Amino acid sequence: MNCDDNTPASLSAVPGIDHSDLISSMTHKSVYVSSNYEGKIYIKSIGLLRRVSVWNVDYELYGLSVLRNGNLLVASRAPSALLELDCSARTLENKIPLAKTICQPWHAVQLSTGNFAVCHGDLHHDWVHRVCIVDGSGRIIRRFGSFPGSDKLQLHVPCYLAVDENDFIFVADSLNGRVTLLTPTLDFVYHVIKGMDHYPLRLYLDRDKKCLYVGQENGNVLVVQL
Repeated sequence: MNCDDNTPASLSAVPGIDHSDLISSMTHKSVYVSSNYEGKIYIKSIGLLRRVSVWNVDYELYGLSVLRNGNLLVASRAPSALLELDCSARTLENKIPLAKTICQPWHAVQLSTGNFAVCHGDLHHDWVHRVCIVDGSGRIIRRFGSFPGSDKLQLHVPCYLAVDENDFIFVADSLNGRVTLLTPTLDFVYHVIKGMDHYPLRLYLDRDKKCLYVGQENGNVLVVQL
């Protein structure tokens, strides 16, 4: 699989790091690793030198994605916000505070409208587990999900997202062991996969090949031809 923008990189990219997420960007020829407890971004260059540098961001960092402008979009929990990071200049370009009802954000992606899809839900509490679309100020525009459950209109720890060219959203519905497809307006379409033996934790959509790669908690990857 070619490493394009928003391609999850190898989990061994930077060994010895307690990481939350990692992603590669061919725009900057780098692999980015978020370390939530350390509040750091590890940056590993792709090429012969393969240098590793560290950026202290001082936020509780979780899921990563790449914005259309090449910057990183990071889901932060302390505080609950979306962070736009310019890793070349090592600057925080923008911080979008999230609504109080968006507790424990896991991951976010940018949509073609410029809005953002965010998945959230506390692993240890029965608060709402949802996918929300928020605007550039963090205001919730649309939402899918409610309290955690296994009904087709419910989610249970939705922890990762992938979006296609038409803004259809794939959701790794982790504790339900399935991947759910939602429309751009967050209406339920169908379960792409369900009844998985191991929790889905990461998604990558290859738009050219129409393949969805689903990383599982046991380290295996399922490939779904769409």
